Amino acid sequence: MGLHDACWTKAILSLMRWVPAPVFTLLAYPISAIAYLLAVEPREAIRANLSALLPGKGDSCLAGYQVFLQFSLTYLDRLWYLHFRRKIDWEIIGEGDFEDLEKHPGGALIFTVHSGNYDIGASLFARKFTRPVHTVRMPEASDSLKKLRRKELCDEEGREPNLHVHYNEPGGHLGMELCRLLMAGEVVCVQGDRVLGEVTPTLASIDGVTYKIPRGPLVLAEVTGVPCYPVFLSRRGRLAYRIEIGKPFFQGGKKHKAAEISAAWLPVLHSFLLRHWDQWFVFEPLVTRDPA
Repeated sequence: MGLHDACWTKAILSLMRWVPAPVFTLLAYPISAIAYLLAVEPREAIRANLSALLPGKGDSCLAGYQVFLQFSLTYLDRLWYLHFRRKIDWEIIGEGDFEDLEKHPGGALIFTVHSGNYDIGASLFARKFTRPVHTVRMPEASDSLKKLRRKELCDEEGREPNLHVHYNEPGGHLGMELCRLLMAGEVVCVQGDRVLGEVTPTLASIDGVTYKIPRGPLVLAEVTGVPCYPVFLSRRGRLAYRIEIGKPFFQGGKKHKAAEISAAWLPVLHSFLLRHWDQWFVFEPLVTRDPA
């Protein structure tokens, strides 16, 4: 789900220059409700995912609305941060693991998910981290929005020298470039939860729930044999975020297959989503509950 034309974003930015932030935050509640009612396909995908994750609770209208609301609020935070340079209040959980990753002598993969706000999280992480971080993004749906987003992120790369953004363009060879970076000792951040466009899926199950997750990051870990760290971003409030860094779920080594790495990643992903289901911003059906 997204604002598929840059003019909408520009209109919102114009209003944000004059409307106080608390008022704009309040407006997000009714606007999110309207979007929830009108966006039938994303709404039903969210409800299907939540129903599988949270039986008896996730298929309620309120649960689906909470996801739409959190998406709107993080989107506003993103605009305040990127365009108005508002300060983000953030905390790190797992500072010891953060330091281990920072000091790791070779390449490493960071697995994250579509929660909180990816652009805010990447910028904050790169600012704190003393090594270059290469992040991967899907291209936007429209040319106008693609142009706007690229300018935003190009400006952010200028402010954060350790941040490097790569786009997973259709027909491109990004996998080979990421493999080269990892073998050269770089840190690469990938999203291990969403299957979109030409991304190849794989199925993985846990506790009676089957996920459709991207195969590419798993193969990248298999081929390069680098350790894989989970890093999650969650929103605590307006312009307030938390970054959670865990111990490597895969220690590295070239004797492990993608299926084994998937089996190690899935419990970490599943645990986070059970705690922060209202901030999982995927608007495609990716989760099913196995028949009893």
